[in-house]
Amino acid sequence: MKKVLYIATTADSRNRIDGETIKCRLLKEYFCGLSNIQLISVDTDHWQKHIFKLIFLILVNYFQCDDIIVSSADRGAHIVLNFFRKIRTKKKIYYFVIGGSLSRNIQQKQWNVKDYQALKCIYVEAETLKQDLNELNIHNVEVLNNFRKIEPYHSKYQESKKTRFVYFGRVIKEKGVEEAISLVERLNHENIECSLDIYGQVKEDYLNEIKKAFHQNIRYHGVINPNGKDEYEILSQYDIFIFPTEYKGECLPGALIDAYIAGLAVLASNWKYAHEYILDNQNGKIFEYQNYEDMYKKAIELIREGHLQEYKLESLKLSKKYDIDELLKDFKKELTEE
Repeated sequence: MKKVLYIATTADSRNRIDGETIKCRLLKEYFCGLSNIQLISVDTDHWQKHIFKLIFLILVNYFQCDDIIVSSADRGAHIVLNFFRKIRTKKKIYYFVIGGSLSRNIQQKQWNVKDYQALKCIYVEAETLKQDLNELNIHNVEVLNNFRKIEPYHSKYQESKKTRFVYFGRVIKEKGVEEAISLVERLNHENIECSLDIYGQVKEDYLNEIKKAFHQNIRYHGVINPNGKDEYEILSQYDIFIFPTEYKGECLPGALIDAYIAGLAVLASNWKYAHEYILDNQNGKIFEYQNYEDMYKKAIELIREGHLQEYKLESLKLSKKYDIDELLKDFKKELTEE
């Protein structure tokens, strides 16, 4: 049986539900389900506080493993990959990239490209990121989208005269939550009946700050613990996933895949990779990055054009592209070959 060392941010000791952690946990669950693989998992969560323990665990398990998989945010992954290059390991290393900032970080922080050229394969979530890495003379790159374990669920959607927006993800300023609140307030002020429900982890002081802008049609509902069913039943009640992100590390957000599985139309900013995942005017609308007057115009179009149900159905179709079992077929063969 092949032993695989899995170095990833799985946050085993706390309830962390960001995109990085969810992706790493899904990968761990998938690898643990492979009958001819023995997975040795090392959790890199809070690595700065447990650096010596982490080094010990990696070293001890390194000598027992056949292959290595790394899945962590750019900085933590870079430290690990740099270490493996310096010890001149001959073992195969696979790197599942989190987010879309890797090429920029390599350039701006002057990370050694040899750390990445030495890997067996780098899996990125976007074709554009692959091209950016190729330009840095890193060619061992393949596109492998973010993913979900897709299980059947019961849709709770009911048609209504009110347009129901939902935001689902980390509740932070960089994700454009405040702009979403302002949009819904403006639409209601203009007698376009709509609501916004917000779900996700948030710091208490920030929640108290944004609540000052809430009115009767805007609510915060707390955290949905993702289990592959409950989140989709909850999200399926809504019409539009609103995603005005300005987050610089955005690539293929898991929340977008969740929105597709739940059958939601999308109103999103044109972040660097948006057009790789959203079919503009087919399953949603993409507005100019940081142009919130354009967001307002596109929201009006979504509501008034009369194609909302068609957009929702198109999102459901798109969701099939992000099934973990389909996406990891080739990697499974690669990993399990002797």
